[in-house]
Amino acid sequence: MNNTNNVTKELELEWHQLQLPYQSLRIRTETAKRRLMLSIHEHGLLTPVTVILAKDTVSPWIVIDGYLRIEALKELGHDLVSATVWNIEAADALLKAYRYNASRPWDQLDEANLIQELTTLHHYSQTQVAKRLGKSTSWICRRLQLLHDLPDFAQEAIQQGMISSWVASRILVPLARGNLDHAIQFVNYLHGHNHSSRDINAFYEHYLRSNRQIRTEITANPSLFFKVYALTKLEATASCDKLAPEHVWESKIAQATTCLQALQTILPAVFYRQQSQQEKQDLMASFNQLVSNFDLLQQALRRNINVPNTHKTDCATAPSGREKQS
Repeated sequence: MNNTNNVTKELELEWHQLQLPYQSLRIRTETAKRRLMLSIHEHGLLTPVTVILAKDTVSPWIVIDGYLRIEALKELGHDLVSATVWNIEAADALLKAYRYNASRPWDQLDEANLIQELTTLHHYSQTQVAKRLGKSTSWICRRLQLLHDLPDFAQEAIQQGMISSWVASRILVPLARGNLDHAIQFVNYLHGHNHSSRDINAFYEHYLRSNRQIRTEITANPSLFFKVYALTKLEATASCDKLAPEHVWESKIAQATTCLQALQTILPAVFYRQQSQQEKQDLMASFNQLVSNFDLLQQALRRNINVPNTHKTDCATAPSGREKQS
């Protein structure tokens, strides 16, 4: 085994020089990629990708860590990527990338994929992997069990960033065991709707308490549950806080202002060069809906502000019809 501290200087590599055999090991969501694109747009690539030397002379470098960075750079139209070279074997490099990772944490599914890679393709025993990762053998077994238990559609949902591994293992797996059709329906719903793990857990707890007919109904149309649940939370919050409407108005205005400022900041990462027209249209649809909602609020605001005084008004001071239209 080579010295794991033997690191060469940083290189600038072209895309055709890279082999990407481990791109399925890590979860790479569109949201994470957009955030990274914004960071690279503003600050450049702060952490080089990690490569090792390959035997292939056509594509001489194997990427170990940095697949999300590569995707972000390609989307932004970069032709080169900065890379740090480790002079070690692939298995040792994967283990080192896990132990000393500084860019982003490893998800449970990432860890399971790493273990499977080491045991199947690099012929490590589970005991050897546990020792090299500094984990117990029971921890290794639990991670591999996660891969075994998760249906393909649940793994795909994790990869797409629709759900967390916690939701997949604690909710989707038992849901699929009880009723696979219900689990598939729920995942299909989550594909177009964003909910927190806490809200999804509330849905599942309600599902468990319900009879067969209600279970069928709420998995066929989960949006009804989440609308009622959101309203319940809102009422509970209002009851606890007992804020005056003026305070709520000011608070929501401040939140909306913050959101608008954030949208302006991430704009270069959301709309970028080489983006398909269809993707631009899809992204603009939600923005247009936001503008429409703002227009409705503005119209309602004007109507309320311009409501005529219900008290008697002197005819001499009453506004004319022309003035009312101004």
